Amino acid sequence: MPAFQRTIVVIHPGGLGDVLLSLGALAAMRAYSPHHAIVLLAGSEVGQLLVHCGVIDQSLPIESSQLSALFTGEGQLLDDQRGVFRRCDLVVAWLSDQTGSLRRTMQELGIPRVILRSPASTEGPHQSERFIQTLQGEFPVDARPPLRLHLPEQVLQSGVDALRAIGIMQSVPLIVCHPGSGSRHKCVRADTWGMLIRGCRARQLTPVVVLGPADEQAETAIREQGVPELPILRPRSVMMLAAILAQTQGYIGHDSGVTHLAALLGVPTVAMFGPTDEQRWAPLGVHVTVVRGGRCTCVDWDAVRACTEKSCLNVKPDEVFEALDAIDFRYRRVTNS
Repeated sequence: MPAFQRTIVVIHPGGLGDVLLSLGALAAMRAYSPHHAIVLLAGSEVGQLLVHCGVIDQSLPIESSQLSALFTGEGQLLDDQRGVFRRCDLVVAWLSDQTGSLRRTMQELGIPRVILRSPASTEGPHQSERFIQTLQGEFPVDARPPLRLHLPEQVLQSGVDALRAIGIMQSVPLIVCHPGSGSRHKCVRADTWGMLIRGCRARQLTPVVVLGPADEQAETAIREQGVPELPILRPRSVMMLAAILAQTQGYIGHDSGVTHLAALLGVPTVAMFGPTDEQRWAPLGVHVTVVRGGRCTCVDWDAVRACTEKSCLNVKPDEVFEALDAIDFRYRRVTNS
């Protein structure tokens, strides 16, 4: 990014799934501000992924205390970060600024236009639309750029290499299974996963389990199912996770950031929902099927956490396999074509 280029800075403190749901808004900024560099202050891993995919031009890691620095004044910023904001014509911050301190810092930096809005809500349209709505008045948001993440060839190759390292070649039909989520209250029972994994094998599909740092409980539950020789991968980064997902012909997971990533890569995705509302949180993509158990009757998340029945997570494996069978004819790996 040229040192003199004007910028649009987006501040997004959400997790992987939340950031990916803002992809439509980011695409609108890119499409209608082609002469601006799009700079994202967010989690470092998802930021780097979106840089490599060409969604944004630069990422600033929110973990580096730069978010808190923005609330305490211009003087707390590093020189290169101050330069990004000094060249900024618009800041879009998807967070709450109840004290007004962030807006004051933006004024100190001389930024002419600032949009500060929390996307949080207990009801309303799909979350991706809430992000887009914040841009009304700044961009023609009625247009919807196509949503798809395209990985560079070298990243795609790293996924091939990671699978080859555990003895899986490109000739076998792979189904990635992610048994974790940001909350265990979104996860189906372990015995359901056992049936899904065995059912994949019965259909001559090769299930591969991917696990993240927060999926220890899910790993224990999966291992207790006694599935022999089950490949388990722990990608060291979101980039490597994306590279592995891109080598597969299908994906099964919960309402999680990994599921959103698979869908946006174009992988045929089966998303198992429970207490969360798929009308608002379903992954984006043309090859996404949502399956769920019964309708959740809990009034809030305190009730969800206290619920022992979890009937909303009684997903029937046959419904998952029905969705997989429907996409079977178009199994092929993700490419940049």
